[in-house]
Amino acid sequence: MAVVPWTPGTFKILGDLVKPAVAAAVSNTDIENPGFEDGDSDWTKEYGWTIGSTGNHVYRGTFSAKYDPDPLSDTVHFIEQTDTADVNPGQSITARCMVDQGASSSGDAGASVVLRWYASDGTTLVSTSEGNRVTSSDGGWKQSTVTAVCPAGAAKVRIGARGFRNQGGNALWVDDFSWNLVTQVANTGLIFVAVAVTGNSFTGTTEPTWPTVNGVQVVDNEVMWEATYSNRVTWEAEALMITGATEPTWPTGPGQFVADNTVNWEAIGAVILDDNCPHSKVVAIGASHIFAVDSDITRFSAVNNPLDWTTEEDAGYLPTGIQQQNANDMTVLNLYRSNLVAFNASSFQMWQIDPDPAAMNLLDQMEGIGSVYQHAAQAVDDELLFLSQQGVRSVSIAVGASNLTAGDVGEPVDTLVIPALESTLGIGHRPFATYYPGAGQYWLAFPRGDGDSDVFVYTRNGRSGAWSRYIFPFTVTGFAQLDNDLYIRGNDEVYRVDEALTTDLVEAGEAPIIGYVWWPWLDFGQPGQDKMLEGFDITSTGEDVSISFGYIQGNADSSAFTELYNLTAADTVPGTIVPMPLTAPTISVKVRFGEAPWSLTGLLLYVHDQQPAA
Repeated sequence: MAVVPWTPGTFKILGDLVKPAVAAAVSNTDIENPGFEDGDSDWTKEYGWTIGSTGNHVYRGTFSAKYDPDPLSDTVHFIEQTDTADVNPGQSITARCMVDQGASSSGDAGASVVLRWYASDGTTLVSTSEGNRVTSSDGGWKQSTVTAVCPAGAAKVRIGARGFRNQGGNALWVDDFSWNLVTQVANTGLIFVAVAVTGNSFTGTTEPTWPTVNGVQVVDNEVMWEATYSNRVTWEAEALMITGATEPTWPTGPGQFVADNTVNWEAIGAVILDDNCPHSKVVAIGASHIFAVDSDITRFSAVNNPLDWTTEEDAGYLPTGIQQQNANDMTVLNLYRSNLVAFNASSFQMWQIDPDPAAMNLLDQMEGIGSVYQHAAQAVDDELLFLSQQGVRSVSIAVGASNLTAGDVGEPVDTLVIPALESTLGIGHRPFATYYPGAGQYWLAFPRGDGDSDVFVYTRNGRSGAWSRYIFPFTVTGFAQLDNDLYIRGNDEVYRVDEALTTDLVEAGEAPIIGYVWWPWLDFGQPGQDKMLEGFDITSTGEDVSISFGYIQGNADSSAFTELYNLTAADTVPGTIVPMPLTAPTISVKVRFGEAPWSLTGLLLYVHDQQPAA
């Protein structure tokens, strides 16, 4: 049965429960005029203190207290509440006030909140507890706080502030005092049960004087109540902090405060202050830790707490430096098969990681493979692809074994990747990559000095894979994924990759996306001997398909190719071969596809090896 507050003229039955209409275990002791909005009322000011409307130097409302002694004095000057509040020895109080240090240089002026403890007569000072002194507020408001215990011999307390100012200092201001002082109120813990009723069983018009002893009865008009102990607690929620109707002007310095209705907001800097945090750009997240490179070791944060890099048996480091045969710093961190992989320029390590640091240990280590490009490493299916100085390489679990093996997955495009890397590094950029699971692709971007970007895409198809190269007419600066879509940032725009689109939107309209399939130079027999190309057949799909043949091998600037030959059909197998007479010691083929969707299944060349005369 619910216990309800007593109300006059209310019908009751036997067994009903009530509690006094007004009862509380504790009551807050309010500070009179805490923000000086009533002027000098309730405050005692020593030399140098004034209260008034001070323009911009107000934290909340329109008034604050100013400290500006003139002439200067070595005496300590306080401003404090006039009335004292009751307090019990041993009782803890936390008090606060806001301080605006003004235009003074750091250390030339300041103020702090104080608690002034008095004897029972309210005039004999027992001691003073002082909070942190605000000596620099960077033109804003900072908080001074003190938590102190009422000393023996004290029975009263006042809140206030202490100010100081030296010869080079200027005026300062304080405002918005608060504390958590409560006054203990007697609480019998009794409720009252209706044990007898007469007549119509209504309560009286005035609340009875409730007994304070268990079992004692009291008559309330037509109801007799008996005191009994309560075995339940009723809680009521009340909002303590409510924001204002308009957004405040946010401070710009760490540690500064701003008032927002009944809420005080503190500006907190984004810098982690733990001395053991490496502040490195080479990081990885795994097993509820943040891992970061610190020279040749790898530190990790406490579990689920990236601000803590010190707590023993929670935060710590992996000794990656002693697991290598060189003195290089670690340069790449990533995750592979739930483990942490760490590279430097010439070695690779894989560590088992766990929320419990004691469970972390080295699983494998290999010399001779390394990387210094943190953002180019990505896990792709059951492989880890990374960028080395020789091109894209991979690390994977060997088939039928638990040990790691290195692979040369990027060898087909090494001749293209290496100059792209040099170009990117030459303009002060770094390559970066992403894994696009929606297409099973690894995208590796190289911004170039000419404003374009090379992006090499490795597509996995079962156990095999193939490389593509995209040239974007802008500097690619980032990849992002949302749902199943890949987005590319660059040219102050964000682009979405869509397999169904064959044109791209540019400022002048739509531009077709042209595709090329380009073979390297092939010998087709005895190296250095001329070969006779009679013709070819191609099996493909698409529109506007053309083909060109290289006949003088050289670099991109000196190679010679035939003019593009436009095909009347993307699939030339039906009928006779397409004639293309050409003689050369090596031949390269370049197939160009227009903007329509296309595919290439096969290319057949009819070549005769021209043997030298006897």
